[in-house]
Amino acid sequence: VKLTRIVWERKNLKLLDVKRTGEMTYDEEKIKKCINEIIKALQNMSKNDTGAIIVLSNTKIPDNVINSGVKLNANISSAVIESCFFPKTPLHDGAMIIQNDKILAAGCFLPLSQESDLPKELGTRHRAGIGVTEMINVTSIIVSEETGIISIAQGGKLTRYADSEMLRKVLKDFYWQDLIGNK
Repeated sequence: VKLTRIVWERKNLKLLDVKRTGEMTYDEEKIKKCINEIIKALQNMSKNDTGAIIVLSNTKIPDNVINSGVKLNANISSAVIESCFFPKTPLHDGAMIIQNDKILAAGCFLPLSQESDLPKELGTRHRAGIGVTEMINVTSIIVSEETGIISIAQGGKLTRYADSEMLRKVLKDFYWQDLIGNK
């Protein structure tokens, strides 16, 4: 998406996008709702030991990753996120791609990290969550199916035991710094 103009207003940020439909508006309330819905879903999945990988991206994801899953283009809600990762559903083993304020796709296959020094208790889900951040400038949030531990991968590095405060910071950075370029 090529941005030609950024205008900051007290409550709204307007981005002029020449390639798509013209002017898109991101208001604080909508972004807060997205953040709250993602955190709610992650916490619920953590409590229930439901495995998940959510990739946050404001850059172009390679077509082969998107096409490996099911395109959704859905609004962000905890119900949609949790239903995609519900065990025994077709999409539960793949990754969900969140781009801007939409769930772009789910059930996507990600490249695995080739790092050999990863702890043995980290399985394929963690290797995929780390691997995609080694290849693309994205953030992955991983919920362990075995322990319910939430981890965050950025730049090929994994931070484990993410709490709601850490998640909120990562999501605010994603929406306000990555999406907009500055606060």
